[in-house]
Amino acid sequence: MAATFTKHYNAMLNWRPNLIGQFALSMLLSLLPLSIVVIVFLNALNKQLATTQQIVSNNYKLTKSFASLKQDLNSLERATRQNWVLKSDSLDTLIVDKWQSSVQSINDLKHINTNPDYTRQWAQLLNVLQTANQQLVEQKKQDAALFVPVSELMTELTIWLKNKNEAQITLNQNELASLQTSFINWLVALIPLTLLVGGGFLWRISGRLKGLTRVIDKLGQGDWQQKIAVKGSSELVELGEKLQWVQTQLHMLEQQKDTFLRHVTHELKTPLASMVEGTDLLTDEIVGPINDEQKAVLSLITQSMMRLRMMIDSLLSYNAIRSTINSSSEVNIDHLIKKINGHFEHRLTARKQRIQWQNSVSSTVLALPNELIEMMLIQLISNSLKFSDDNQGVTVKLKCEQHQLCLVVADNGCGIKEHEINHIFSAFYQGKHDQSITLQGSGLGLTIVKETVEQLQGTLSVEKNKPHGCRFLIKIPISKNLGVN
Repeated sequence: MAATFTKHYNAMLNWRPNLIGQFALSMLLSLLPLSIVVIVFLNALNKQLATTQQIVSNNYKLTKSFASLKQDLNSLERATRQNWVLKSDSLDTLIVDKWQSSVQSINDLKHINTNPDYTRQWAQLLNVLQTANQQLVEQKKQDAALFVPVSELMTELTIWLKNKNEAQITLNQNELASLQTSFINWLVALIPLTLLVGGGFLWRISGRLKGLTRVIDKLGQGDWQQKIAVKGSSELVELGEKLQWVQTQLHMLEQQKDTFLRHVTHELKTPLASMVEGTDLLTDEIVGPINDEQKAVLSLITQSMMRLRMMIDSLLSYNAIRSTINSSSEVNIDHLIKKINGHFEHRLTARKQRIQWQNSVSSTVLALPNELIEMMLIQLISNSLKFSDDNQGVTVKLKCEQHQLCLVVADNGCGIKEHEINHIFSAFYQGKHDQSITLQGSGLGLTIVKETVEQLQGTLSVEKNKPHGCRFLIKIPISKNLGVN
């Protein structure tokens, strides 16, 4: 029994409504106050209509009974005057009947509306009629002036009853108008609440979707360690579980790709070293003399091996981007410049080229991955030197502004054609160069730079360097604490 209860309790805790259920629930919550107001208004309106009907019915009965009373009193007055002349027994009987009918009409008026104000008026009228009846019937007086108080009182009561009916109708109309105004005010007050509840549902869904967007962005940036825990409707939770599965699969594929590149490049370097050693032995004529034609063939083989070595090194650098992005090393600007100059020393001497450094960074040490910064500069400088003529130089500017490290690499070479700008950062892409450019690259240099900049959450742009050549501009965000002197 306890196990069954625990099972049902856990099921209730883990129950998550789907989007349709959440939408229906939000609509119910938003319409519930409105429904309550409508029900209360209809109930109040029903009561007010019943009151109105009662007022109309009472006014109709009062008016009818009062009109009948007036008619009876007029007939009574005429019959009394005629009887004074004719002395008729039938008129005597008619007069008695009219007096009794008048008294009965007054009693009926008392029962129609028991309001003390009405009762007091009818009691006054009954008193005046009884006084007149006593003098005219019992005392047999023949004085027409005895009917004057009755006539005057009936005239006053006619006006009073009319005003009273109009006042009741006006009061009822005001109550209906007040009820209508109150209903409209409640509706206006509930509109923001309804919008708030509906907007809260949309905001909740939007927040969940933004969370999924952030997760997908991190997946696109290669963050395989994030924990994907999506809350909300059953559809969103299921989507989060699918994203978790996709992240696992992508991580496995990424590891397989890295392993493949690492193994392939290292396996290629072993036979390449043997080929280089054998070519050097042949070129140095260790195994015997060679003629000029053979030397030309060996030179061609040497160039191809150099290009193959460059491609292997580029593949290793391309694979190193993801393995070094999480490192928290520091960049020493002075050591970086010295190391890059040493890297290109033989190449600069052979073609009589130069690297012009313009360093305006106030700190010599920056909190950035040293390997990635060095890799980007080597690839950009190598690319610029390749497309520059002999005796030309490459300008490298380093500066910090708005908590960003700005790198500018500019050359005066042949530049980049307009239709190739959108393709130069694609892997293995090599544009159509001038025939004077004999050194070919791997097609991965600028791709490495682009992916490195993206990993560092920076920006990369390329533009013409007037009058000739091109400029690469890189901006990388750094910590507000720029480093240690």
